[in-house]
Amino acid sequence: MLKTWREDVKRIPNIDANWIVIWVSIFCGFLLLDVFFPGWFGTSLLKYMGILLCVVYAYTKYNSDIMLSLALLFTFMADTILVWTEWTVAGVYIFCFAQFMHLLRLCKAKFEYIFTWAAFISVVFAFAIIQGCKPIYAIASVYGLVLFSNLYFATNRYLSHKNDFKTRCAFYGFVAFVCCDFCVATRFLALDGYLTLNVLPIVNFLIWIFYYPSQVLIANSSTMHPSARLAKNLRK
Repeated sequence: MLKTWREDVKRIPNIDANWIVIWVSIFCGFLLLDVFFPGWFGTSLLKYMGILLCVVYAYTKYNSDIMLSLALLFTFMADTILVWTEWTVAGVYIFCFAQFMHLLRLCKAKFEYIFTWAAFISVVFAFAIIQGCKPIYAIASVYGLVLFSNLYFATNRYLSHKNDFKTRCAFYGFVAFVCCDFCVATRFLALDGYLTLNVLPIVNFLIWIFYYPSQVLIANSSTMHPSARLAKNLRK
């Protein structure tokens, strides 16, 4: 494991140094702001811009990987709803599509399955509501199903191709994603009275510690070659 981490560190220079500076600056920036100025508007804006830049990076570097770009775009759309509005159910609904786009990537499936997925979500969500389930828990259950499916497939690829840097990025990214959403689920359960409110300061801080790195790692997980205009600046 230590050898693998050393290999990953050696591959970091293959990424544009400007992007590494941006990611580290954003990550350290919002961590410090969360510590010294909790709840400040500017912190949310910095986090939000960090997610947008992940979309820009993936599209710029891997413009042939349409599913990765769409997955990150859906993620950004979901974050737009969750960060700036109170429409939590709608945000998680969009997140379901982001995770499904990642699933299509990992399974190398056809994009057309997105329409089947949309119908599946609608049917399951409607059935859960009819059965008296709270909307947020209904949609979160569907989301959790596809998220753990992504972790499963990313883990399988990791175990089969441990020497591949991009495969490890996908694996680490989804592990961090699951950790983030575990914190999010804990937060919802606390707010609904199922857990003590004492956990809120901790999980609220941890959510972005896991979430932002997950997006950066996933943005670097494309199995396709970098775009031609950037390839000359990268070492293959």
